[in-house]
Amino acid sequence: MRPRQQQEGMVLIVVLVVLVVTLLAGMGVMRTVQTGNAMAGNFSFRQAAMQASDRAMTDALSEVANRISGGQGNNAVAHRYLSVIDGTVDALGMPASIDWAQVRCTDERGVLLTDCAADTGNYRIQYVVERRCAANPDLADILDIRSRCEYEPQATAVSASTTALRYRVLVRVRGPRGTESWFEAMFSGPAST
Repeated sequence: MRPRQQQEGMVLIVVLVVLVVTLLAGMGVMRTVQTGNAMAGNFSFRQAAMQASDRAMTDALSEVANRISGGQGNNAVAHRYLSVIDGTVDALGMPASIDWAQVRCTDERGVLLTDCAADTGNYRIQYVVERRCAANPDLADILDIRSRCEYEPQATAVSASTTALRYRVLVRVRGPRGTESWFEAMFSGPAST
């Protein structure tokens, strides 16, 4: 029979080290999953805001078409339509003359909202159209339009109705949980009809 040896506890130390390593690995996995969920949530908010901004783009195209067909292309509308380029911009590159608190606000279905600052859990959309002209041109003179405005070069453009001026649409979308997204699009349309 062998004599009984004294236990030194080496196995206990190894088990404790393995437990600590397992605990740290589990915490790392939890943190990774939490970060992944947050990123997926942020991405889904961004996607929904982009879809909501499509509504503003459609409304802006309609507004420009109505303004041009009514011969009102040179008439600016405060916080809605800028007939000339605003030279001063804010930190986001937006025209400084825009007071977003005064810009009309709709939800994603196009229903007019009275308080755009109130976070009710839906998307609140605002937009402003800026015609890319340095000064208001004579809408009957194609040479004046070309000298004052950015336009799409076309060999067939011989009148104001066939000259494609550039317009910039600036869109602000506010979403749930205080999210805010900014979008900008350029399109071209006739100077007048």
